[in-house]
Amino acid sequence: MTKIKFGTAGWRAILSDEFTFDNVKRVLDAIILYIRKENIDAPVVVGSDTRFLAKQFREMTAEHLAKNGIDVLLTNRDCPTPVISFVIRNEKLAGGINFTASHNPPEYQGIKFSPANGALADTETTKTIEALIDQPVKLTNKKGKITIIDPIEDYLEALAKLFDFEAIRNAHLKIAYDALYGTGRGYLDEILKRAGTEVAVMHNELNPLFGGSRPEPAKENLEELISFVKKNNFNLGVSTDGDADRFGIIDSDGTFFEANKVLCLVAWHQFRNKKKTGKIVRNVATTTFLDRIADYFGVELVEVPVGFKNIGPYIIEGNVLVGGEESAGLTIGGHVPDKDGILACMLVTELIAMENKTLKEIWNDIESAVGTGWNDRVDLELDNEKKEAILNSLAEQSKENFLGRKVLKFNGIDGYKFTFSPSEWVLVRPSGTEPIIRCYMESDTPENGEKLKQDLMEFVGN
Repeated sequence: MTKIKFGTAGWRAILSDEFTFDNVKRVLDAIILYIRKENIDAPVVVGSDTRFLAKQFREMTAEHLAKNGIDVLLTNRDCPTPVISFVIRNEKLAGGINFTASHNPPEYQGIKFSPANGALADTETTKTIEALIDQPVKLTNKKGKITIIDPIEDYLEALAKLFDFEAIRNAHLKIAYDALYGTGRGYLDEILKRAGTEVAVMHNELNPLFGGSRPEPAKENLEELISFVKKNNFNLGVSTDGDADRFGIIDSDGTFFEANKVLCLVAWHQFRNKKKTGKIVRNVATTTFLDRIADYFGVELVEVPVGFKNIGPYIIEGNVLVGGEESAGLTIGGHVPDKDGILACMLVTELIAMENKTLKEIWNDIESAVGTGWNDRVDLELDNEKKEAILNSLAEQSKENFLGRKVLKFNGIDGYKFTFSPSEWVLVRPSGTEPIIRCYMESDTPENGEKLKQDLMEFVGN
């Protein structure tokens, strides 16, 4: 039988290969046992993204849970991941089940479970669920009730309270939104309209193949959006991934702003324009430029392992300004403890409205305050033999010298991270959701960064 193992964001596999209705039922039975073990007498929300068979998976799940005595709130259509988190917290539910493979290629599907706190299930919870897979589930006499819900209005009303709509409206912004055929349609474009912006929307129809590419708001997938923003003199281009928990940002001149920079822009905005304060929480793979911003404003910086499930608990605990990761995940204190691409795009919209500047101009202001920086990431698709060879080599590597440089600090909490100076480091770690090794690198200037990248690529044999 298929061995089911949860990664950094649930269990993902290829449709009709390992991700089948029978295997999903095995996971559902384990979740049912977990919910019974937690003894929370409340419904579970069930949703999905726009992938092939997603509607059938969520409907089957609702029926399976109800058959086992659990009340279900079933979304009336595909639903963004952050909205699932919002519904759990807003309705005080026992948890949520969401069918999504996020930004993965269209042949993938996945299942995410969030417990009663609305955050992604942590490692301890997923290990418990894994251990319960294929354990017998006793039928109960109780029949659960299935209620169809439409969470759009409640979510948008709550989200609107986080922004200065007057400032956005007065800026008379033109925003282009690429929904990438995902769940963000009807959510991000709607709140942008309510905020008084002129909105142009593309790829907002259902297409389980996502137009032939993966639904990831990366630069290579946003060329149409970039061209549209430049050609039509729009102030901003925004995008969300398949389940709308990740973001893509385009400046008015067509420049793609990578997630690391967007996190810094949002942190700067929260401090400078919104007069907020609190910790900055980032994962081990995310830019240490955030550390400089934290130092500049005199706040604490917390580093955690990769996976937003490691950031969520800090949001729940409180006193967090921004929580983020370089793979385009972001949330803020007072919002859901999961990443929210809709929120991220709105924060950037509010930022340019309040500063009346382009993103490039604002970035120049940040660099004037805290210094320059450069970072990059290379994803290597490798067979298992080559992948294991690289990881074994890193495990045996000296923690004092690496790539011909003296190591200032070694961090092994998630992969192998070698820090050479406060502004220069590399990290190599296997992906938790795909057969990939990710190589991260950061330096103070592009020249030093490219040399660092070259040395690291030689080490991994690429």
